[in-house]
Amino acid sequence: MVSSSLEVSRKRPRRAKRSKWRRYLAILAAVALAVGWAVWFVRTPNDLPISSQRVDDRGVVGQDKYISMLAVGDGFERTLQVSEVQVDVGSDGEVSVEPLVCSGGSFSVTTDASMFCSDLREATDFEFTAGDSIILRVSAAEPTVVEIGRIAIAFREGVRMATKEAGIAGVTLDFAAHDPADVEVPEPDADTTTERPEQSEPGEQKDDKKDDKTNDTSGDQPGGTDENDPSDETSPGSFF
Repeated sequence: MVSSSLEVSRKRPRRAKRSKWRRYLAILAAVALAVGWAVWFVRTPNDLPISSQRVDDRGVVGQDKYISMLAVGDGFERTLQVSEVQVDVGSDGEVSVEPLVCSGGSFSVTTDASMFCSDLREATDFEFTAGDSIILRVSAAEPTVVEIGRIAIAFREGVRMATKEAGIAGVTLDFAAHDPADVEVPEPDADTTTERPEQSEPGEQKDDKKDDKTNDTSGDQPGGTDENDPSDETSPGSFF
């Protein structure tokens, strides 16, 4: 009987160890879940505004073209610390594409952004908030077509950070060697056709013909004298 009681007392500590391992596992699972949720929260800030709009425009070689890619109004109640603006560019020619930040105004497409922006600066390590716009300055060194996709912004908002797409769907710019509006259209040749003589009225033609006939009849009289004039009559017997 004594030996059996000793065996029972030896089994009790084993049960206590098992319960402790279960507690440890539960704590580790809770910590992992909390860490996972925290990582998810930090890495998934709210999406940025996007639009299905596209811009199709023309440019001139050697002249800058400014395109607004993302513009937010006064209702944008967020402040983003932007570290980088990523741009996907495709072209067969030599082109330059530079992201900029426009503050104090907005536009769609222009050749002079300073007319609309009170402040124009590089899009690197900047604060983006209500009233700001992210624009692209595009130029080409040769005639070419430039295709630009939707931009992606690497930013931090509080403790949250991510890289997300934003703005319009894309841009297509066709750069030519000259401005189509500057092409001179040749003037048409002067009209070499002769003018038709003025046509007189039918009544006037009839009057002219009648006058001509009268003049011809008077001209047929010898010496232009009247037939009834007695001085023109020959005396009897003098036929020679």
